[in-house]
Amino acid sequence: MTIALRILIIAALQTAALGYMIFDRTSILNSPDVVTLKVKPVDPSDMFRGDYVILNYDITMLDLAVLPGDDNYVHDGWAYVTLGNENGTWVAKAVNNKMPPRAAGTVVLRGRVFSASTSELASPGAMKVEYGIESFFVPQGEGKPIEDERQKGDLTAEIAVDGQGRGAIKSLRRADGKVMYVESLF
Repeated sequence: MTIALRILIIAALQTAALGYMIFDRTSILNSPDVVTLKVKPVDPSDMFRGDYVILNYDITMLDLAVLPGDDNYVHDGWAYVTLGNENGTWVAKAVNNKMPPRAAGTVVLRGRVFSASTSELASPGAMKVEYGIESFFVPQGEGKPIEDERQKGDLTAEIAVDGQGRGAIKSLRRADGKVMYVESLF
């Protein structure tokens, strides 16, 4: 195999990988299922990262004693959180360790179990779930206004959710409905 052919094969593989990444992200953002989550205030973790925004949601900490579904989870395992709409904001209605059947009017969001105080010997407790929508970079100069709104507790995030439960931030809005950030497809 000649060097030129090897270079051509490597370039084709890299192009295919990049194309897949773009297609995958675009397919999530174009999903017809979009949920609005209330963003909770959180202290910035690193003021030297530039315009890097950290978000926390009401569905990050789940009370397994209150929510129907499964009680046994392992660190770094999957949790499938069924969300239901309550007055325009989506809240946790159930949590399972496998993808549940989808009921009408609900959306299932998949996340990784960060920590869980559950065991077979103890009663169900609290569980922290990370969905991959907790942080992102924004264009220069747009991070501080978003953080200010987040700290006031007046920020919501519109999350696109695909059929496998993967979520992506579609936009951030203030309480008055003004759009503060929109995720571009490219």
